[in-house]
Amino acid sequence: MKQILLTLICALVAFAANAQFKLKNLNNNDGKTTIVVVDDNWNSGSETCCAKFNNDGKTYDATSMVSTQQGNQLSITMTFKRLTVFNDMSITLTVNGQEVNVPINLTEVANQLIGYKLLVP
Repeated sequence: MKQILLTLICALVAFAANAQFKLKNLNNNDGKTTIVVVDDNWNSGSETCCAKFNNDGKTYDATSMVSTQQGNQLSITMTFKRLTVFNDMSITLTVNGQEVNVPINLTEVANQLIGYKLLVP
């Protein structure tokens, strides 16, 4: 019984420590696509790298990636080549050696991308 309880507690702690990124901004300024995601409960011992932008069935590697931490909030600003069509989007980050998928809802970013082709289902 103690083993089951200990296993459940460890599973809950591991679940709570998972990265929970959400979209903060997406824009096409300065000839590039810039995406900012944030995690409001970031574990300062965690490491993140290797951003990829999945868009319209293609994957794009980040040309730059800058992380900023203030308290428990981590903000990651990623730049990609300039894109003009946005459809079925997500970001894939590597956190502590494991890939984390961050879905991007087109309706959340539609007002930020006036004049671009958005394929909203």
